[in-house]
Amino acid sequence: MNRLLKKFSYVMAIGMLSALITGCAKEYDKNQVVAQVNNYSVTINDFKHEAGMIIPGASKELILQDIITKELLLQEAQKMKLDKNKIFMKEIEDYWKQSLIKRLISIKGEEFLAIAKVSAAEVMAEYNRMSQASADKIRSFEQMSLQIQDRLRAKKAQVFLDSWINSLRKNADIKNYETVLHSIKLKNEKGLVGGSDGE
Repeated sequence: MNRLLKKFSYVMAIGMLSALITGCAKEYDKNQVVAQVNNYSVTINDFKHEAGMIIPGASKELILQDIITKELLLQEAQKMKLDKNKIFMKEIEDYWKQSLIKRLISIKGEEFLAIAKVSAAEVMAEYNRMSQASADKIRSFEQMSLQIQDRLRAKKAQVFLDSWINSLRKNADIKNYETVLHSIKLKNEKGLVGGSDGE
């Protein structure tokens, strides 16, 4: 009986160890390498990030081939020192600025949307205005009230956002140099010496 119990315990221990190993094998390290492109390692994290930017439903193989192609082109561009090009550096700077501004506006927009309150009277007034302005009969108030409320909240949030931007401008130390501004020649500016190109 004692030997049978030991044998059973041994089989259970082996089974649990096997299940544990199998379970662990499914949990991959996010830094584990999926592919190697010359000296560059494509990690699981890289793969998942790229997969999030590709059309849903694409196969893993297609996603990986897309990553490999992009990496080969990137490496070739770096060999040609295109990443050190002044035009490229300016494009990166412009993209960085736009992305940062977009992120800030998104955060502030959500913040102002959360505090924008719309009363039932405002919603009803807007519905009445829409009814009078429309030549055709519009849907019922019950059907449209939430949509109207959302639109009014978005408008109020935009007013808050504009006011916030104006306060930044008001509190900043800004100097405009009109003489310098007027001396700038733009290619699309009319009436410049040298024709419409401004040269």
